Amino acid sequence: MVVVLPPGCAVRELDLLGRALSAFGAQLARAPRIEAADGDAMQVPHVPAYLVFGQAQAHALGRALPAQVMRDAHIVLADTPADILTQASAKRRLWQALRSLRRALVAEGR
Repeated sequence: MVVVLPPGCAVRELDLLGRALSAFGAQLARAPRIEAADGDAMQVPHVPAYLVFGQAQAHALGRALPAQVMRDAHIVLADTPADILTQASAKRRLWQALRSLRRALVAEGR
């Protein structure tokens, strides 16, 4: 699994995400994190699952991955870290996304 973040996340945002990922187990807590910015050529490993924070990062991921990898991967979209810090609904969606991701990883035997 890989976590795709917007560039320049604040320390508070990264701390919140680290705690949320840790709450769902070591596999999520230790997942590699990459920053995705529009216009940059991203180097993204091909893995079975991606947790993407923000629409812009989802679009960047879509441009960086081949169609077959996108088709086979479990991609979960969450709100941006800034939104998660300030909106209760974004926090709920993050927990739902993490549960969905954990179920998918367990189903794959990872």
